[in-house]
Amino acid sequence: MKNRFQAVRKPAKVGLILTSGLMLMTACGQTAGSDKGASASDSGANATKTVATTAAPQETVDQLYAKAKEEGKLIVYSTSGRANDAAETFMKQYPGIKVEVSKVKSDQMMDKVTKEQDAGQFNPDVIVTKEVSGAVFEEMVKQGRYLKYLPEDIAPKVEEPFRTQDEAYANYVEFRTIFYNTAHYKEAPVKNWWDLTTPEFKGKVYTADPLSSPAFMDLFTTMVLHSDEMAAAYKDKFGKDIVLQGTENAGYEFIKELFANGLVVLKGSDDVLDAIGKANSEAIGLAVSGDVSKNEEKGWTIQPIYDIKPKTAVPDAGYLFLAKKAPHDDAAKLFIRWMMGETDGKGEGMAPFNQIGSWVPRSDVITKNQVTFKQLNLWTFDGDALYKAAPKVRDFWIKQK
Repeated sequence: MKNRFQAVRKPAKVGLILTSGLMLMTACGQTAGSDKGASASDSGANATKTVATTAAPQETVDQLYAKAKEEGKLIVYSTSGRANDAAETFMKQYPGIKVEVSKVKSDQMMDKVTKEQDAGQFNPDVIVTKEVSGAVFEEMVKQGRYLKYLPEDIAPKVEEPFRTQDEAYANYVEFRTIFYNTAHYKEAPVKNWWDLTTPEFKGKVYTADPLSSPAFMDLFTTMVLHSDEMAAAYKDKFGKDIVLQGTENAGYEFIKELFANGLVVLKGSDDVLDAIGKANSEAIGLAVSGDVSKNEEKGWTIQPIYDIKPKTAVPDAGYLFLAKKAPHDDAAKLFIRWMMGETDGKGEGMAPFNQIGSWVPRSDVITKNQVTFKQLNLWTFDGDALYKAAPKVRDFWIKQK
């Protein structure tokens, strides 16, 4: 396998999707400017994965359970520990089916599954994974290694793009955003990303290292891809057009000025929130939205900002897939349904995913957050564009350090 941060493959014309257990053909096309109200910079960067589906017989929970008990167990590869919590309640609900969860990082999982499948070993049944700058779709979904599964009784309640436009159903959506200390600030101190480049925040902006976390790099790469919007936000902040200082566009310029203003790069999201959240700190930090749920556990006094100009962030979705040639296929479908919350969205298996700082993209699920999924001010995740652009943005980031 080529290095996923360097390889660029031509888009496949056909992908695979499973709906209600039936394998269907998926036309993977690109439609420019398909989002209503999209800006000019969206027109070439927001390709959608159009999914064509046909009717399939509905497999009931009872039918799946009867067949799953004959299979006896279930193997899950997951980037999230939440799958363990769902597995515990699943095994109580469905006695006779054992669930084994292996926690693996997204990029490591891709390598592991690829090597296993190429060797004729089809080990996992269910894949729970985050994206890796579009590499999951390019290298795993298009190759038929990860398969989309969305039961027809649940599909109508799923918010777009995760119903028909994206590579799979996402059981939860998080994003990278700016956090501040509520003991120091009475209200959000930042309204525009360019605020971070002002003297007020010189040496007071922390971030987890994007070179270690593709999701953090996806945010900065998306700013580069939406440079027109970043330029407009600059003018909104400073009242004048941006003048580039040797960079290609306003996205790159933002990264350059962020470093010039003393950006502090730490290892991970928890490190950032430890630095700004355990004392009356005036520093702010870029971290994972879902980490707000750790406030009491970690002793933090932090709050994320959910509305920043021009956009708050880009989604970081936790996708659910069936693995190619899953050896325990029926148990896998039953477990995915469990994590989805079943037909009514009230199933106990969804509970670990519906948390503060995380959003379940279902219209019938009440969020625990102050704003709904539809109200979030996010850029569209464009895996194809990220896959092509990320290596160049990574190189630019490295040069700034």
